[in-house]
Amino acid sequence: MKNVLRRAIELLNLLSDNENLTTENIKDSISDYRDLNQQAFRRSFERDKNLLRSFGYLIHYENDKWSYDKGYSLSGYSIYESIIKSDKISSEKLINTYLYLKKYLSNSNYDNDKSEIISKILQSINEKRRVGFDYLDKYRKVKPQGLKYFDNKWYLAGEENELLKTFNLDQIHNLKIGNKADLFQIENKNFPFSWDDEKYSIEATIKLKKDLYDVNKNIFAHNQTRLEIKDEFLHCNVSTNDSYGFIKFLLLIDDEIEIIKISSTVNLKELLDVKKN
Repeated sequence: MKNVLRRAIELLNLLSDNENLTTENIKDSISDYRDLNQQAFRRSFERDKNLLRSFGYLIHYENDKWSYDKGYSLSGYSIYESIIKSDKISSEKLINTYLYLKKYLSNSNYDNDKSEIISKILQSINEKRRVGFDYLDKYRKVKPQGLKYFDNKWYLAGEENELLKTFNLDQIHNLKIGNKADLFQIENKNFPFSWDDEKYSIEATIKLKKDLYDVNKNIFAHNQTRLEIKDEFLHCNVSTNDSYGFIKFLLLIDDEIEIIKISSTVNLKELLDVKKN
């Protein structure tokens, strides 16, 4: 691990002082790479790039067909620098949030491909660059406006043909960042993602111990509106389309929950019978 960290620091220093470095430049400039054959060098280089990516640094290959410049360059770090310089953002809160998300996502087997896409999108938002990507068998050119995490999935809000649309990151492939910066403005503070106006199949008013709700609330995806807390009991409204998760929640809580009111477009009795059997 000591050698890996040393290589990562050397790689950062090398790319910070130079732009458009070729593979041969990188291999010859870092001692740990120098004596490796091409295959071993490629493996080490990819591992080191993944490590730097986890810290918010991107190393990407630049090959602009309109110029002679090509090679590896460093990006991504400007996002953190701009945040640190902002008076409106608490750097301490940012770091605490980052550490929490890093721990949560690592426990969720978060993959490096998704990390790279998110880093590139954040860079394009920060620098106001357009992105292009393959999405559901169609190539899209989008002006990114924001990212949102919902129900274990990441989504991109972006303008395509002057319409604000939602894109599931699981379906985004081959994402590229445009060459031109400052192409647009970020005008939307609250992005109307597709689920914001969603019609829920189940809406219920429930009463149960707050601690019991807190322990089991992640069993089903839902929105919750708190009405009141009295004598350790939570009285709230829940709305969901996760009917099976909601049934599982009810069965686990069993006699500890009071359903004050419920409306549903699905047959809950039938689902309950299936779950019990």
